[in-house]
Parts: sequence; structure tokens; C-alpha cells
Amino acid sequence: MHPAASAERVTTSEGKRPPAPWIPLLAWLSLVLAVVIWGASLLQSLERASVGDALQTRQLELEALVQQSPAAATLAPLGIDGADQRLLEHLEALPDSGSAPVLIERALLEQHLGRQEAARRHLATARDLGDRDQRDLSRQLLAPAGQPQRLPARPLYRQLVCAGLAQPDPACPTAADLRGAALRLLLINLLPLLGVLGGSALALRLLWQVRRGRLPAPPPLLGPDLAPSELLLILAGGFVVAGQIILPLLLQPTVQRAMEASRLAPAAKDAAEVMVLYGVTSLPTLGLLMLLLRGRGPAPEGGWLQWRPSPLCLPQGLRGLLLSLPAVALCGWLVEQLWPEAGGSNPLLQQVLDSRDHLALALLALTAVVVAPLFEELLFRGVMLPVIGRRWGAVPAVVASAVVFALAHLSLSEALPLLALGLVLGWLRLQTGRLLSCTLMHGFWNGFTFLNLLLLGS
Repeated sequence: MHPAASAERVTTSEGKRPPAPWIPLLAWLSLVLAVVIWGASLLQSLERASVGDALQTRQLELEALVQQSPAAATLAPLGIDGADQRLLEHLEALPDSGSAPVLIERALLEQHLGRQEAARRHLATARDLGDRDQRDLSRQLLAPAGQPQRLPARPLYRQLVCAGLAQPDPACPTAADLRGAALRLLLINLLPLLGVLGGSALALRLLWQVRRGRLPAPPPLLGPDLAPSELLLILAGGFVVAGQIILPLLLQPTVQRAMEASRLAPAAKDAAEVMVLYGVTSLPTLGLLMLLLRGRGPAPEGGWLQWRPSPLCLPQGLRGLLLSLPAVALCGWLVEQLWPEAGGSNPLLQQVLDSRDHLALALLALTAVVVAPLFEELLFRGVMLPVIGRRWGAVPAVVASAVVFALAHLSLSEALPLLALGLVLGWLRLQTGRLLSCTLMHGFWNGFTFLNLLLLGS
């Protein structure tokens, strides 16, 4: 961070009246409730399943599928050799390795690898445990005769069933499907690698500019004219207590009834409910902010939140995305090494990975790429960062906003990578003076993650 980005550069118009007497009391009461709510939620996050196993499963499935494509030799440098064996070992180690669906997957891989006795044993068990489709498929694989009633949903296992039964079927993967799988695997490996390399180069250039004193001084940090107690009320009272607890509890039954009355498919209903309830979360925060800023006099140039749209925002957002990739990747790797059994992934990640409903995916993308970045950047980099920066300086403001941003996602296992992302978002807000640049960067990050999930889940 440039030395000029210090308390001297942090300016905003000072309020001419102290907060109303009820605000500090309500703010501290809200803080106590928020600490209890977030503390319980963070501890409960450890009991949620991790999406890591599902991501590793899909990666290995894609590699094993590409092994059977004409592009296998070309993509050998990606380490796809032996992917079928690695996938089998991974499935055997899963907590639900004895369930009917996983037993069928294991049996198909064992058949492919020539382990017929183990395959028949697992198919016999799945025949007794599974639902109707799984029982029928198990029987047909044990005594091949004609086409199966329903092929597995995922391409690798469809391919293995078709090979095992030696029966052509319109739903069997085609040569074009295998070429598409090879392209997806190439993108999944190359896009993050190129992003990390590009971000590392930008970070080194940035450090060189700082060392030589050539980094442009940041603009003054302008923001809402709020007292610390007012900020605390917005964060703890508006965002946590009212936005995450009270209003969803009051409105969720109505939203669910509306979704049930709609003609949407189940996956689309779930996605629409997520989007509506997320929007509901923002209402108390926005209402409190508007109430507290009312009558504060003229806003600074660019407005209280400093959105400041400009053609510069797009390249600034992309630059921030590249800078964040190496830091977030490093933090994610550290979590995997130090806490390999961590749970608590965001349930939306699994929802995107598993969904094949186009409308559901579109609604989830709208929530992740547009709605969430708009609200979260408004709160953390538009309100929290400048209010703290005015009193304690820019560096504490960037760190504090990043910490609260990371904890707000209510997942202990994801807190460190999110902290790294929040620090880069705060630096971008400080360096550019534009909230829109941070919002675009946040949207690009969520879009990058969403695209990776789509490629793995296709």
C-alpha cells in the first residue's frame, strides 16, 4: 500500500450533529446479538459438508472421461494418466462410499479396470440398496441384455455403461462430447494458471513501483458522514440482526408459498428463493443508511458512496481480479494443507455444480455476479471502509473491512481466502477512489468461480 494512503489522505465532511442518544445503545445491543448469531453460525459451518470432495470427484471424472477421447495423448501433460484408478481410490475413501449410487460408480470403474469380481459384488449390493432406477441398472449390468432403462446422469458413467453393455444408445457420449470434455479440462487447468501468472506479474510490478516511489498517490478517501456508533448500528443491527435473522424469518414462508404456486421447476424455485431472500437481506441495511444520511447536508463530489462510473472502472476491476488470484490461491492452498478435513463450504457452490436447469443457473448467476457484489461492496467498501478510515487511517480501514467481509460469509474454512480477497478489494477502493471498480472486481471474481463450477458440472 502506498505511503500516501494514510490518514492524511482520508477526508470526508464532518457531521455537525452528534448521533441521537438511542443510536449508541441500540448499536451496542445489536453488536452483542450479532456476535452471538455469527459465532453460532461460524461454529455450525464446521458441520456443513465441504464442496472440496465434490470438486475433486468432478475433476477426476473429467480426466477419466478425457482419457477415452482422441485428445488423451495431447492432454497427457495435464496428468490425466491413471485418472480412472485415482478416481476409484477417491470414491472408496468417501464417507458415502457404501451408498448405492457410489457403489455403481465404483463397479463401473472396476469393470473398466478389469476387476470383474469386485464389480459384481458391488453391483449386487447396490441392487439391494438402491432406488428403482439404480436396482434396474445394477441388474442389467450384472446380466447385460439390451439397453438400460435410464443411463447415469454424469458423462463418464454413461460412457462406462455404454461400454459395459456394448449397446449403442442416443444418450451415450459421442465423439463431439468427448472433444467438449477435453476442451473443458483444458480451460479448467489453463484459466486459473494464466490468471495466477498474470496476477503475480502485476503484483511484482506493483511492488517495484512502491519501492521506486512511482505508484500514483491515491485520491482522498471520501465516504458517508457517519459516527462509529451509526456504522455499528448499520452493520450489526441492519445487516446481521434485521437483515439475516428477523426479516428472512418473517418473509421466508411467504416467499416459499409464492415459489410453490409458481410453475417453475424445483431447481429454479430454489434459485429464485435464494435470490429473493438475498435481496431481502439488503433492505434493512439500505433503509438504515438512508435514514442516517438524511439531512446531513450536501454529499461530497461523487456522492456519499463514491460509485463514480467511468470507462476506467472496467480495467481497474480486471486488474484487481488478477491481483487477487495469487493471494487467494495461496491462502486456499494453506487451508488445504493445514486443515484438510475442513467443512463449511457455501451451499450455493454445490447447487451450481449439480444443477442442469438453465433457468436455475441463470438466477444463481444473477445473484452471485450482480446482486451480491452490489450489496456487499456498498456495505463493506462503500460505507465501512471510509467511515473507519476517517478516524483510524486507511490501513486499519482496509483490514477491518476485509475481516468483517470474510466473517460475513459464515464459513470458517473459507475465511482466510476471503480475507485475502477482501484486502485486495479494499486496496482497489483506496487506490482508485471508485466503488464501482470494486463492485466490478467482485463480480468478476464470482463470475470466474461460477464459470469454473459450470465447466466441472457440465
